[in-house]
Order: sequence, then structure tokens, then C-alpha cells
Amino acid sequence: MFRPLLFACLAACVSTSTQAAEALLMVVMDPLAAPLSCPCVEGYAQRKYEVLADYLERETGRPITVEFGETLGGALKKGDYTKAHIIIGKDSVVRGHAADRLWKVAPLARLTGKDGKTTQTGLIVVRSTDPAKSVKDLDGYRILYGPPSCDEKFAAPRKLLAAAGIEVVAAEAAETTVACSDGACKIIEWGDSEKAAAVISSYAAPLLEGCGTIQKGELRVVGETEPVPFVAAFATEHLSKELQAKFKKALLDMVTDPETLAAMETLQGFVDVEIELDFDFPVETDDIKNDIKSRKQFPVGDPTEGFETDAPQAWNGWRGPNRDGHAAWLPDKLPEKIPRVWTVPLVHPGLGGIAATEQFVLLGDRDATNTADTWRCLDAATGDELWTIAYPAPGQLDYDNFPRATPLVDGEHVFLFGAFGDLTCAELATGAIVWQTNIRTAFGPTDESVWGTCSSPLIVGDKLIVNPGSPAASLVALDKTTGFPVWQTPGDTAAYGSFIVAKLGGREQIIGHDRSTLGGWDPATGERLWSYTPPSGGDFNVPTPVVVGERLSIVTEGNSARVFDFADDGTIVAEPVGHYRDLAPDMSTPVVVGNRIFCVCDGLYVLDVTADGSFAEVYVAHDEAFQSYAPIIASVDRVLVFGLGGELILIDASDDEFRPLGRQHLFSGVARESEVYSHPAIFGTRLYVRGEHELVCVDLRDAIE
Repeated sequence: MFRPLLFACLAACVSTSTQAAEALLMVVMDPLAAPLSCPCVEGYAQRKYEVLADYLERETGRPITVEFGETLGGALKKGDYTKAHIIIGKDSVVRGHAADRLWKVAPLARLTGKDGKTTQTGLIVVRSTDPAKSVKDLDGYRILYGPPSCDEKFAAPRKLLAAAGIEVVAAEAAETTVACSDGACKIIEWGDSEKAAAVISSYAAPLLEGCGTIQKGELRVVGETEPVPFVAAFATEHLSKELQAKFKKALLDMVTDPETLAAMETLQGFVDVEIELDFDFPVETDDIKNDIKSRKQFPVGDPTEGFETDAPQAWNGWRGPNRDGHAAWLPDKLPEKIPRVWTVPLVHPGLGGIAATEQFVLLGDRDATNTADTWRCLDAATGDELWTIAYPAPGQLDYDNFPRATPLVDGEHVFLFGAFGDLTCAELATGAIVWQTNIRTAFGPTDESVWGTCSSPLIVGDKLIVNPGSPAASLVALDKTTGFPVWQTPGDTAAYGSFIVAKLGGREQIIGHDRSTLGGWDPATGERLWSYTPPSGGDFNVPTPVVVGERLSIVTEGNSARVFDFADDGTIVAEPVGHYRDLAPDMSTPVVVGNRIFCVCDGLYVLDVTADGSFAEVYVAHDEAFQSYAPIIASVDRVLVFGLGGELILIDASDDEFRPLGRQHLFSGVARESEVYSHPAIFGTRLYVRGEHELVCVDLRDAIE
């Protein structure tokens, strides 16, 4: 009598065991998955989805089979599958392929890249020798799009072209290619015989050069689309609601598993989809819970509130609006706790400074592979990314490959200068590229670029001043609207400091260093007005010259601090009137307040420049925060020093002793011995500081009370 019951129990156990052991199929269509890419670029496009599958099996208790394919149908054919449970790939592609099979899919989570973003863009490229400089120049061009299912290569560029006034053919008549490499190679192959442009995905740009599909410099970006969603994980109708919830939780919890994060080449793992988006293009950037997980936002007021004077000037480039490190205002004291307005995580620490206006915050960065420059424009109010400009810039420099130059805002445009010589003019509001060039390619310097192109470009009237450092073009003026040369001056190879424009000896002139000398140049013609060779050679000439009244002050590591007079014809008087040998920084640029100079070099040096130009030491503060380098911002009566680990130290500019009015560390979890190399920016009461792994916006308004 017990045998039927025993058989029934056994059958139930077998049935349960079989169900538990049934493998779920995960189809991977991510173009950055290792089997769908190539191993030509180290640390990029080699996502190991087998590691993700192992992680998901541990977290959900369900076995998973992984199949890879550029198409959903291609992946299913590999095992004669009739259904899939999870699909991971480009958002628009997954949705399109699932719709073709009449499958319903629901997004579970979005995958962040090494840059923390969940979006990508489309890049419109032409041959480097093509006359087109921007999207507006593509009238009459043959445009090679990507497949209609790839929003970044079809819907988004068509929208961009239409907005620029370019006639766009009907979607069904558009010429498409399957892969980014197909379109790129075709326009190169056609050469001058065809006026043509191709659309490639932003993620593919470093792969084309890294894999040798195209040679470096063969293509030039003339336009970049709005961001669209990139890689997402979807549940299909074949996965139960209960399992959907389990897999979603496991994906979101992946941020706590460092091994899986590394294998998936992601900064923050998968982030939640807050709401179901309408994917009829265009899609709003990052309209997902990524904003919540990656940025902590705090409500604050108007950054100009509390100003009794005119509205503050934009911190439009290197060391602010006048290149002197001066802000319209600094607080009398630091508040007890400086509130953060927002925080944006960064993959790289960065070297170049920050530019900030009332609406925009701009900084230079690198992509996850460290083979491309990536310039970011953020919303000053929220930290949200408004646009990016990226282009291949492979190579290897001392102190890494990050841009050294600070973005330069000029009216409605911004100029971006990478460490490998790439120079871009873009529309500030949209990121649309106006023109691009590479000054090392264009002017042919012969020196080895050990530290890269470092000088932040300078605007003088309608000219953009850069220093290629070639024998025939040591210093160059470009028409800022077109990028075409206006004049070029022969001379020495380039140094690493930035130039200023100043009126000294009654004459306006461009002042700065080449590799071996200090000089002055006529802004109108490029004529070199004078040259000064220091007594000791070997200076790297990194610090920027500063004006002290009617005089010029220079600091370098080999020749220390000096002050120079100028003759009535605008030439320098070769013998310095002041010399202070103990201040000899290799990087720090001084800030001048009244007749006082403030500079950090193994201590904070405060020096008076007397009436005859000589130095008088006020004090030297040997504090643990002051080591070899520190950026400084000053107002008419306050000095704010950014010491080791991002510590803010506020001092009274008129004090004869080192008595801080407040000091605070901005960054938690940052080594106290780390230096902040990126020069901060300030607009109104808001201060923007880049640390090792994040950019923070803080508000100093509490100190106004």
C-alpha cells in the first residue's frame, strides 16, 4: 500500500530536481563583450560575461547558459533555442530584435561603463583631409548611417543633421552599413572621389585605431549626437515575475562584487531603471536611477545670491577670467560644514583645470581605455552631464595621458586642448564641433612630447594663441572662428607653462616661456619683442608668469623667484630688480594680492614686493598640507589654498602670520598625502574641485552670514 505513494514522492522529487536544474538562457549582444569584440585595446571591450553568469548563478540559485551573438536570431541558432530568458545588449537593438520576434521585454537594469555612464553617442566622421569642419558643412554629402535599430547611428545623427539645416533623406532611402568599420573604411577608400561622411558609435572610436582598421589621424569628428541609452539587461516574457525580481536584485547588488565589476569593465555595475522610458527617439539623457546612485544632490540656492557688486565673472579658463587666480569673492571664514551641492564620480584623477560659468562646468578626461580624450560639460546646477566630446588620442606620456590644459570659454564657444596636440572649438551650449585640428600634426614640432602639450590656449582679441614649439612655428595665432593660422613665429621647442597677455612698458604683449627662454610677442603680428635667457639652464618652465603692479614676476625651480622691470619700449630689463632664492617651485604658480605674492613649494611662502621691486619675506608656513604643489585662489582680502588631500585652507591676505581662518578636507577616503593637480574653479558662492575619483561642487554661502 505504500509503494504507489513512494513512487509518487519519487516522481515529485525528480520533477522538482529537473525544474531546479533547468538552465536559463542569457543572450549577450553587447558589442563590448569579449567574444564580439577584439583584444586590441588593453582593458577595453573585453567584458567577461561568463563571470557575470557565475555571479548570477550564485545569487539566484539558477544555472545559466550564455550565448553570444550580434543578432538575437544568430545567438538562438547556436543551440537551436526557441526562447531566451535574459538579453543584454544595446538598448535600442535588443528592443528592435525582440519586437521582430513578437517577444515582450522589460528592462531590469542598465550597465555603467568605466566612466560611470549608461549612455553612448554617435560620431559623424569625415576623412582628416576633408574640408568639412562641422555638421553644418555636410550639405550635399553622402552619409553612411548604421542600422536603423542602432539609435546612436541612425535616429540620433539624422536628428542632429536636421537641426543643422542639412536635408535628410527618408529613412527607407538612407544608406546604411552593418558595422562602424564598414562605413569608416568606405569613406577612406573613396578618398576625394566622394563627398562622404560616416556615423560610428562612440564606443567604437578607440577600437578602429587600436585594431588597425584605420590609421591614427585618418578620420576627424565633425559632430556628436545627443546621448542615447547604451547597454541594458532585459527580461523576456519567458522569465517569471518572481525570477525577474531576483535577477534585478542580483544585478543591482553587483556593485558590491569587485571581481565581477572588474570582469565587466564597469565603474558602478548595473543601475536601476526608475521608470519605463519612451524609446521613440529622442531619449532624455540618464533619465534613470543612475542619477540617484551616482550623484548625491543637495538643495541649495542661487550661487550669485549675497553679492552686492556686479554679477561674478565666469571662471572661463586657466586661473580664472584674468589668468591671475582671482575671484570676485571669497568668504571671510569657512563655514563649520561646507555643504555639497552635487558630486560626480570620475574614473581618472585628471591634471587639467576646471572652467565654470553660471550654467556650465567643463573638464577634460580620458575614456576607460585611456586611448581617447573625453571632454565633459556638466550642468552647473545639478552635475548632470549635458554633452561630451570624444576622439581617439592614443599614446603614452609621463604623468599619464590626461589633458593638461584647462577648457577655455569664449562667448558661445569653448576651446579644448588635449595632451597629444588635439585642439577643438565647440559650441558651449550643445558641444557641436565647430572646428578641430592637431597642432603637432599641423605645425610639425620635432621634439619628443614627454609630458605632452600642456599650455592652456589664450584668447587675444579674435586670435587663439597656442605654442606648437616647432622651428618654424614656436608660437602660433589661429583665427578663433575657423582655426586657420593668422601668424606663426619661429623659435624654440615648447615649454609646459601657459601664456598671459599684459601691458608692460606701455605695450600690450603676449608673455610666456619656450623651452629655454622667457619672451614677449606682439599679439597683432607675432613678432618677438624681447627674449630673456636665465643664468641657470634646465628649467621646465611650468609656472605661469604673473604681473605685480607694473612689473613681471617669474618663479622656476632652477632660477627661483624674480621680479623684472620693463623699458619704455616694452622690452624687459634683463637684470631682475628682485630675487628670492628660497622660493623655487617646479609647478606652483603664485597668486598676487596687492603687493604680496603667495606660492606653495614645500611650504606656503608669503612675500612682499617692495617699492623698488625687491622681495621682503612676510612668513613661510611649513604646514603638513603644503608640499611641492598647491593651486591657490584669491580675492582682494582672502587667499584659499588647496593643500594635500584636497584640504581647503583659508587665510587673511593681510595677516603677517600663518593663522588659518578655517580648514576642511573636502574628500573622504582620500590619502592625505595626495595632491590636487587640477586647478579648481569658483563662480559666485559655488566652488568646483576635482579630487582623485570625484568632482564636487560645494557652496560657501553659509560663510556670508
